[in-house]
Amino acid sequence: MSIKDSLLTVPQREEGGRTAYDRFDYQTAWGLSRLIDLHEEGKNYAVAFEFHDDIVSLDDADVPTSAIFYQVKTKASGNWSFAQITSRSTSKGIKKSSFAGKMFDNFVRFGAIVEKLVFVSNQPLPDVIVVHGEQGFSKAEKKKLAKFLTNLAAEVACFKDHEHTSLFFFVFSDLNLSNYENTVVGRIAAFLEQELGSHIPPKPFALALNDYCRRRSKSLADVNSFDQLKASKFVTRADMVKWLSQAQDQHERRPEWASVANELNLPFAEKTKIERAWREYEITLRSRPNAATIKFTERVRGIVDEAIDQADDLAALIDAVITKVRPIVNEWKAGTNDQFVKAAILYELKR
Repeated sequence: MSIKDSLLTVPQREEGGRTAYDRFDYQTAWGLSRLIDLHEEGKNYAVAFEFHDDIVSLDDADVPTSAIFYQVKTKASGNWSFAQITSRSTSKGIKKSSFAGKMFDNFVRFGAIVEKLVFVSNQPLPDVIVVHGEQGFSKAEKKKLAKFLTNLAAEVACFKDHEHTSLFFFVFSDLNLSNYENTVVGRIAAFLEQELGSHIPPKPFALALNDYCRRRSKSLADVNSFDQLKASKFVTRADMVKWLSQAQDQHERRPEWASVANELNLPFAEKTKIERAWREYEITLRSRPNAATIKFTERVRGIVDEAIDQADDLAALIDAVITKVRPIVNEWKAGTNDQFVKAAILYELKR
């Protein structure tokens, strides 16, 4: 069975149900940092969030042949040990899977397509690595590794030392638990400067990426093809290129009131009030550079775009969409009047 077929048919152990908000969690921040690594390396990557494991990376977004499974765990203090990674808790008399057992379960279910099984943490595993970076479990001293091998073999009968130990790796992340948000935003700022220049503010783009990735961590909808699966659960190089282009457009493209004034066939007083609301709307947009604003503008633009073909002029377009756009605008900025709503419609139409 190909990797595409396997990803479509093998059921997940568990499904995440996180919702988007303007804050990073450690797992998403690390995944974003990994995305940037792959993008800078020129890879045609595809990275999934909470799909079979915390992070899954395919070697190619279009013709994948292998996958790396990452389990991301944090600790406030202290080191990791092989004993902790293979430790199994008990609930109602039943032993649960260890971290290592869950990692190896990906190999049990996916077989030869698994390139690596990687444990990621903000704290080191001294038996394997004490400096930031990646190292294989097999590099540990044999006596120290023996505890891991014995415990995992006892948990999973099909685990064989000589065949499977080489799959296990540890990543000692350079994202500190106390300031990882600032670190990843700084990383994204450097990435944006490299890709687009220093004029694009990094925080809105960082929050938008956070939101995009979190959406992909939600429960999987029914899909019938690998392309549908990729669009639902994975972030790809093509996605990143598109988002970079959108970030540049949204920052640089500021429509002028003159672009709609001559086409807007409304009474003078109404037109003047909408013009003032246009100025207020633009100022509000610039003062709220967050994921909620990005999502809001996308929703408004989507409604407007759907109605363009049915409208004869700008006034007709406003009438066609205002009832749908009004609650969205008031959710984003409470207490707005209809002139502000109309200004939002026109601004997003021309942006």
